[in-house]
Amino acid sequence: MQIMIVGCGKLGTSLAVQLVQEGHRVTVVDRSESVIEQISNTQDVIGYVGNGAVFSVLEEAGAKEADLLLALTQSDEMNLLTCLIAHKIGTKHTIARVRNPEYANHMYRISEDLGLSMTVNPDRQAAEEIARVLRFPAAMHVELFARGHVELVTSKLPENTALSGVPLYELPHKLGVKVLICAVERNGEFTIPSGGFTLSGGDVLYVTGAPREVAKALRKAGVLANPVRSVIIGGGGRISFYLAQELLKSNLSIKIIERSKENAQQIAELLPGATVLNGDITDQELLQEEGIDAANAFVALTGLDEGNILSALYAKHRNVSKVIAKVNNESLETLMKEAGLDSIISPKRVVSNQILRYVRAREASADHGEIRGLYKIADGSIEVLEFRATSENRNLLNIPLKDLKTKKHILIACIVRNGKAIIPGGADSIQAGDIVLVVTTRQRMNDLGDIMEDAK
Repeated sequence: MQIMIVGCGKLGTSLAVQLVQEGHRVTVVDRSESVIEQISNTQDVIGYVGNGAVFSVLEEAGAKEADLLLALTQSDEMNLLTCLIAHKIGTKHTIARVRNPEYANHMYRISEDLGLSMTVNPDRQAAEEIARVLRFPAAMHVELFARGHVELVTSKLPENTALSGVPLYELPHKLGVKVLICAVERNGEFTIPSGGFTLSGGDVLYVTGAPREVAKALRKAGVLANPVRSVIIGGGGRISFYLAQELLKSNLSIKIIERSKENAQQIAELLPGATVLNGDITDQELLQEEGIDAANAFVALTGLDEGNILSALYAKHRNVSKVIAKVNNESLETLMKEAGLDSIISPKRVVSNQILRYVRAREASADHGEIRGLYKIADGSIEVLEFRATSENRNLLNIPLKDLKTKKHILIACIVRNGKAIIPGGADSIQAGDIVLVVTTRQRMNDLGDIMEDAK
C-alpha cells in the first residue's frame, strides 16, 4: 500500500518504521526539516517538509496516489483539515488522531463529510483498555474480537496452580465451561498448543471465548482475583478522566490524585462522583493516608514514566491486587516485568496497534472481501484473523472440523454465528455467513480457504 503520514512525532515515527518493515511504501510530511531529515536518513521513506494541511503540499507529496493518509499531528483541527483536503485530492482512505473530547464525542456526525475512514483517540482507547483489564484483575491484557462477541484474555497461571500437568483436552471437563487456549507463552517461547499440550505454573495463557465463559473459566482456574471495587488513579489527565468516567458507570469507588491544584479542581467539577485530591502519587505517606492498603487497584497515569513506575512498585509492595502503569518509554518495559509489573499501558502502542490492524485488514481484503480483521498477539509472533465464511468457501463449509485437512500451525479458535460465540469441537462445522477466528503462526493468509492443505 502507498501510505502517507502527516506529523512525525513519536506516534507517526513509530508507525512509519513498522509500516516500512511490513513492506508498505511510506511518505512522511512534517513542518520540521530536522525531523524529516532524521527519519529519511534512517528509514526507507520519502520525506517532505511542509504544512500537511496545505493543498499544494499534499498534492506535491502524492496524496492523490495514496491508498491511506494518517493525520497524526498534535492539533486535532489540523488533522481533520488534512484529511478533508486529502479526501478532496483523491486519497482513498484517511485516519485522523482526535483527542479533544468535545470533538471525539461527535465525530460520527461529520466523518462522512470529512471523508474519514476512522478516528483514533490515544487517551480514550488507552482508558478503554485499562477498564477491560480491571474487569479481569488477573489479566495482563484483554482484546475484543468479532465486535465484542469474543474476548481474548492474556493471563498468567500461578506457580501452584491445580491445572499444572493437565492436558488441554481435559480443560472443558475440569473447568465446566467451553473456552479455548489458543496460545501459550512458556519461558519466552510462544506455542499454538494441541489438545495434548499440558499446562504448567507460570505459563502465560491466551484464552478465547464468550466474555462470560472466559470469566467463569478464569475464576474456576483460580486466576481470577476478587472483583475490583475501589480504584486509586494517579494523575488527572485525559486518560484518567476517560477511565474514571467509565468506571463510575459500574459504581466503583474512584479516588484521583493530581499534582496540579488547578487541574485537580477542574477534574473534580467534571467528575462529581469521584474523590479528587491535590497531591503527588510518589508521596508514600499520602498514598497510605488515602487508603492504598484498602484499594483493589492502583493505576498510575501521570505524564512522567519514572513517577508512574515508582508509585506502581510501591502499590505492588503494599499488596494492591491490580497495579497498572502508563509508560511511554518502551525500553523500560522489560525492567518493569522483571520487577513484577505485568500490566503496562502505552497509549502510543494502543493506537499504533489499532492503525496497523486497519492497514493489515485493508491490505488483506483488497481482493478478498470476506476478511474482517487481522490482529497480532504474543509480541507479534501469532496472528488472529477474522474471516467471514462465504458460499465461495464450498470446500470447507458444512464439514465437521475433525474431517477438515487444515495446514499445520493453524487453529480455528472460535465461530460466531448469529451473535453467539461457539468454541468449536470436532463435530462442529463452518456455515456460510459465520465469522471465523483463525489463529496462526503463518503470514499472509488472505482467504479462509488458505487454512486448507489443498488451498490454492
